[in-house]
Amino acid sequence: MPDADSRDRLRRWGRIWADGLAYALAVALFAGAGSLVLSVATGGGLVRAKTLLFLAGWLLLAYGTVRLWPSSPDDVDADPRTRGEPTAGGPPTRFQTVARALPPARWTAPPRPERRLSTAGKLLLGGLLVLLLSLLMEVVFGVA
Repeated sequence: MPDADSRDRLRRWGRIWADGLAYALAVALFAGAGSLVLSVATGGGLVRAKTLLFLAGWLLLAYGTVRLWPSSPDDVDADPRTRGEPTAGGPPTRFQTVARALPPARWTAPPRPERRLSTAGKLLLGGLLVLLLSLLMEVVFGVA
């Protein structure tokens, strides 16, 4: 039987990942809707939407990686959650409010600001979900 400390730690990790996954899901939904609208507006259909998602996924991965990369040797020893970002919680942006309204984050209490994944980490996770959406369009739904 797990003790109270390990249950608290598990709850804390669950809240952190629920927050990060909800943000990444919001990024993927926004990218998916944007690519679909852009491809239909330009006459490309689902094939162009899949291609735009693929490119957007790689751009998000690159941007998240660059933002997570340490800028100096002092950053290597620093806490990666606060590197390059303000330490104060601050008011949430509109996008963060939308992300908090999505499952699984809406079902859990938000983690403390110092415990949250960094925005760059959430964007990296969002880039993976965008690439997964592009892959699902090709493999599962047959969009060539």
